[in-house]
Parts: sequence; structure tokens; C-alpha cells
Amino acid sequence: MTMRLRSFGYALCNVAVSVGSLPINLFLLYYLTEILGVRATLAGLAVALPKVWDALIDPMLGGWIDRLAVRMRRRWPILVISGLAYVGSLVAVFAIPSSLSMTAIVSLAIVLLIISSIAHTGIGISQFALATEMTSNPVELSKLLAMAAITAQILTVPASALIPLLIDHAGGGEGAYLVMSVQIAAFAAVVLAAFIAMTRRVPVRAATVDTQGLSTWESLKATGNNSAFYSLVALVVCLNGSITIQMGFLPFANQYVLGGSAATLSLLQAALGLSVVAGMLASPFLARRYQTIPSMRACNLLSVAALLAMFFASYGPVWMTVAAISIMGFGAGVIGVLIQTAILTAARMPTNVGLTIALGFYLGIMVAAIKLGGSAGSLVSGQFLALIGFQSGGAAQTETALFGLRLGYTAVPCILTLIGSFFLFRTVLPMGQDTADMPDETRPEPAAAV
Repeated sequence: MTMRLRSFGYALCNVAVSVGSLPINLFLLYYLTEILGVRATLAGLAVALPKVWDALIDPMLGGWIDRLAVRMRRRWPILVISGLAYVGSLVAVFAIPSSLSMTAIVSLAIVLLIISSIAHTGIGISQFALATEMTSNPVELSKLLAMAAITAQILTVPASALIPLLIDHAGGGEGAYLVMSVQIAAFAAVVLAAFIAMTRRVPVRAATVDTQGLSTWESLKATGNNSAFYSLVALVVCLNGSITIQMGFLPFANQYVLGGSAATLSLLQAALGLSVVAGMLASPFLARRYQTIPSMRACNLLSVAALLAMFFASYGPVWMTVAAISIMGFGAGVIGVLIQTAILTAARMPTNVGLTIALGFYLGIMVAAIKLGGSAGSLVSGQFLALIGFQSGGAAQTETALFGLRLGYTAVPCILTLIGSFFLFRTVLPMGQDTADMPDETRPEPAAAV
């Protein structure tokens, strides 16, 4: 199998996970409150708690998964088990019957989301390890990761626009969400199977000798002076919390604030997705022209401005919201690609004890950061819905609740994004490393001495 075909197979994993996560990321909070009648605070807790628990074990789980794969000399069995759990839990969480008590619904949702989150970790750790085994240098690795991210985003755009229409076409009730989840899970399962089939023969590469005997705590201490990496970790927490809140609130805002239909929600999702793709495609040019960290800083501030504009746009026609969310998506797309380069660069910085820490350890920390951000976002969403007096079940909302919904998908994520800018401005990579992952022919020439 050619490297190009195998790289495409690698990207299919991103597609499967991205599309498979859409129903939970976009509609689970709405489904629990509006369809199953769970109180907003409990719904937020149900979505948040599994991610907190999983984030705490991700660094250890990542190391265990990697060691198990090395012992077996293959990764595909772990991917098969994780993939089955991932798609199975997706269907199961939208199959929870409304006839159960609220306590039973919340408890069952928490268990299923824990299974989903652990499965996601198993897939993510295995996939990233595959990336390091499929490439021989940082340039190839960055190219592979960027290609996979862009491919996934391009194919996620129609999926995110299609999901509201699938629900609407199936009747919009409890059964409609189950039908939608089965359709999305089937797609994710087929794509995951193709990914596994196309990458199963990639040889497993053992960890470096320097990292074999280090515990998680020892690895944390060894990387304690890597302020650039941990600033990026804090940025990831903030940005994932921000996007989780916005995506959680968007279905509510579409229905109650914008007065939109399923088609309107599809339009907003499509505009966001397409603008993210545009940002991803523009990221190499911006990195070459302005370097990685400065480009990320500018685009993060652009997202802050767009979120503020979205608040005022909510009082106008829908096209104003579409324009604002597109600007925000462009900034997010640029950051989504460039942060990978920044993390890879930060991970190669020397430790304070002279050891080489395996890339898998850094990945485990980043996966934990992603989940902590998502958990915090879900928790804030549920608590904020309760705070503003939101009435579930399609009831008419008070002016206070409507104003709160406006804040929920604009100002609240804006605050988190702004906090992320603080950490981003604290991130400093070694001189000359901002473009270290670029091919020689695209790297800017050093300025001539005067």
C-alpha cells in the first residue's frame, strides 16, 4: 500500500471520530433537557462528569494503551474494541427512554458517556501513535496531521448541516434522535473499519529507552519547566470550553432567540464548518508569513471580536449571525491546525532533567485538556441554563431567559476565548522554531545581516 493511500486511511479516523462526536457535542444537552425533560443543571452534570473522570485517567490510560500495543506488536485490536464501544455508546445514549426516572436517565447517561470517552481516548492515543510510526521526521508528521484535520473538517461540514435535517425528517421527537444516532454511528463504524484496514500493517514502534521507567508523576515533574507546553494546555482547555458552550447553546438560541428552523440551524452549522475549513487552508500561509504563535494570537483575538459581534447580530436578521459565526470559524480553523505545530515544537523542548519524554505523554496531557475544557463547558452550560430560568419543553421564555440565551452562545464563550488569549500571549517558543516544522522550500529565509 502506498504512503499516500495509507495517509488517506489515517485521515479517515479523524473523519469517523469528528462525525461520530457531532450528535453528542451538538445535541445531547438539548436532547436531555428538551426531549427527556431532565433539569438543565442535572443535564449539564451528566455531560460534564464523565469527561472530568476520564481526563484524570487519560495520561495513565494513554501510557497503558501504548505499552499494550507494543507488547502485542499491533494496534488494530485496540482500535477495533475502542471503535465498537464508541459507536455503540453513541446509539445507546440516544436510546435512553423517557419513561425512566430522572435519576435513572442521568445515571445511565453518565455511564454511557464514560464508555464513549474512554473509547475516544483509545482511538485517539492509538491513532496519534500511528502517525509517529507512519512518518520519519517532524515535517512529515505535521503534514500528516494537517491533512487529516482538513480532510475531517471538509467532510464534517455536510454532516453537521445534515444532522438537524435528519432529526426533523424523522419527526423531531424522541425516536427521531435515535434514528439519527443509528445513521451517524453506522457511518462512523464503516469509516473506522476502513481506517483500521488501511493502517493495520503499520509496524509498532517501541518507546524510547529514556521514557520506559518514568511514571506519570515523574514525567510531569520532568516537564515542569516547559511553560510553553503548559500554556498551550491551558489554551486548549479554554478554547474547548468555549466551543462546547457555544455548540451546546446554539440549538436553544436557534429556536428561541433567532426563531429559526432545522434548516436555519443547518445553515449556521454549514457556515461555521466551511469557515473552519477556510481557516485550516489559510494556516500554512499565515504561519510562513507571520510565524505560528503570532498568527494564533491574531486569530484568537479575531474570534473574540466575532463572538462579541454575534451578540449584537442576534438582534438582527439571521445573515448577520451567519457572517459573525463564519469569522469566528475562520479564526478557529487557523488555530486548530497551528496549535498542532506549536505543541510538537513545545514537546521537543528539553526537560529539566535531561530526559526525552515520549510524545505519547504529551498527547495524553492534551487529550485530558480537551476533555477538561469540554467538561467545564458542559457544566457551565447546564448551570447557566438553570440560572437564567430557562423552561424546557418548548415553553415560552421570559425576557431574562432570552437575554441569557444570547449571552450563552456569545459572551460566555467570548470570555473563555479571551482568557485563552492570555495564555497564548505567554507562550514563547525557542527562537527559529516557529517554522521548524515546515519544508525547507516553504520556510522563510533568514534576514540578511546589516
